[in-house]
Amino acid sequence: MSVAVEIAVQDEAGLVVAAHAGADRVELCIDLEHGGSTPPLALVEACVSRTRELLAAHDAKPQFGVHVLIRPPSHARDFLGRPELFAFSDDQVEAMAADAAAAVAAGADGVVIGALAQDPDGTWHLDEGATERIRDAALEAAARALRGITVACHRCVDALPDAAARAEAVRTALRLGLGRVLTSGGAERALDGAADIAAMVEASEGIVDICAGGGVRPADIAPLVRASGATDIHLSGRLPSGPAPDAQETLTDPAVCTAAVDAAGAL
Repeated sequence: MSVAVEIAVQDEAGLVVAAHAGADRVELCIDLEHGGSTPPLALVEACVSRTRELLAAHDAKPQFGVHVLIRPPSHARDFLGRPELFAFSDDQVEAMAADAAAAVAAGADGVVIGALAQDPDGTWHLDEGATERIRDAALEAAARALRGITVACHRCVDALPDAAARAEAVRTALRLGLGRVLTSGGAERALDGAADIAAMVEASEGIVDICAGGGVRPADIAPLVRASGATDIHLSGRLPSGPAPDAQETLTDPAVCTAAVDAAGAL
């Protein structure tokens, strides 16, 4: 079984650590303490440039790429069960669309997006209109550059109220042509949400990749994949405090990233 490893990084040095560890891609963002938000364009450009250098030197997997999180800043550390944190105004959606287009124009291999909306009866769901607007801006930028990208959905789905709502969000992502959905199955740790993730895998019909992430440690990867059937694993690979030794002043830990890649490769 082939399991891809995605590392969430916040700086260029973290990207290098992930590449050298053998990760398949990075999710580039800032402010991971609050769930992550859109990185500055200058950081996207620097990471794209460094990725090209790494690929030319054969210091990264051939498919290694930069996927940029598109999300406004949030001051909330915990978004589980709080879908209102992903309900965005029209102005915020337009700003995210512009950010997505700019990231792709800068050379990003994909963007990670998402928004939620509430029906009059109080039901929360993936906001198709907002997601389409951001998706289309990214795809139009890719078309102008004559290349393809991946559009993924971030963990907004974990703020939905239950497993049924998350499975329906996957079916919506399928209709919208998204390539991947990141989720913890609505749990603090993806391993604890494995049953819900399995339901999302079933809803994906083998077309949308379900990426299990949220409190993932290398030792979790084998039982998580076996219990959920997820095709991708996401983790930050961070040390809890201070830069990792020999990691160029980044919180991305080479040992954790390498252990995660090894665990996925053993499946």
